[in-house]
Amino acid sequence: MVRSRPLVVLGVLLAAASAVGVWALHRAFVLTVHGQAVDEAALVGARTRLWRLEGGANAVLDSVSAVAVLAALGVVAVVALAQRRVRLALAAVVLVGGALATTQVAKHLLLHRPDLDVTYALDNSLPSGHTTFAGAVSAAALLVAPVRLRPLVAVLGAAYTSAIGVGTLAAGWHRPSDAVAAMLVVVAWGALLTPLAGGRPTAGTGAGGRAGAVVVLLVGAVVGLGAAAAALAATWSSVPPAPRGRTAQLVAGAGGALGVGGAACAAVLVLLLLQRAADRAADRAADRAAGHGAGRVAASGGGGTGAPRAGGGAGAAGGTVTAPQPTARPGSPG
Repeated sequence: MVRSRPLVVLGVLLAAASAVGVWALHRAFVLTVHGQAVDEAALVGARTRLWRLEGGANAVLDSVSAVAVLAALGVVAVVALAQRRVRLALAAVVLVGGALATTQVAKHLLLHRPDLDVTYALDNSLPSGHTTFAGAVSAAALLVAPVRLRPLVAVLGAAYTSAIGVGTLAAGWHRPSDAVAAMLVVVAWGALLTPLAGGRPTAGTGAGGRAGAVVVLLVGAVVGLGAAAAALAATWSSVPPAPRGRTAQLVAGAGGALGVGGAACAAVLVLLLLQRAADRAADRAADRAAGHGAGRVAASGGGGTGAPRAGGGAGAAGGTVTAPQPTARPGSPG
């Protein structure tokens, strides 16, 4: 595997931007009255108008446990080691463990939720641990997946993360900002570890599937985040108090759910493109190595089969070796 210094720098910048994003979400939707009201409106709208999803959401959310974390770590490590890529296995394990640890530290130690007389639940819930788990497992699977399977893994990972994130809303466990912040935590760790793990030479393998996955994720991100922005604008102008009426609650709840799904697609898309950039760096390194190898072969072959030395060219060309003729002595017989 090959590491590219520009990609490492890009990963650090993406991680820093993700950290700023978490800070901005906390600042806007937790530390302000209006932000808390909008976030709570989305949660209430989702529980009130998307209540049919609650049964399925609880079943999906119950699958996330300490056993599930250990099982996920074991699976991604085995997949990487089966390809004889120890560095990938380590990166995948660190990604999942680091993202989960960061979420718990941020939620319980670094961030707080003040009582602004808006919501009854005062314990800080940003970022969401369940959504962090889903996103981190999806990112780790994307990291260790064979090149041909990577597009499918990306789409399935985005779908799984979206299901967990929306499920936390439908079950009333988390607000939209909690789920989006969790995805930013995952992006930060994925952006740091993908360049360090290095890319793999692909020689154009899986280009068609990758293009299809990019289109699917891009459409999901644009549609989801666009609809969420429109719903956020409508809800922002109507709170506080909480939106009343079926339509207003549906807009708030569905907008929050679509925003979570769009954020999941955007997060996986960023990591997929970063992984592709790492693979391109590996492709270029492989091409350079092949070119240098061909040059060395040509150079070593030139010493044995190259042009004949000066002075022997005529004899070599004719295939006959001619001995030099002696010079006639004076007085010798003519």
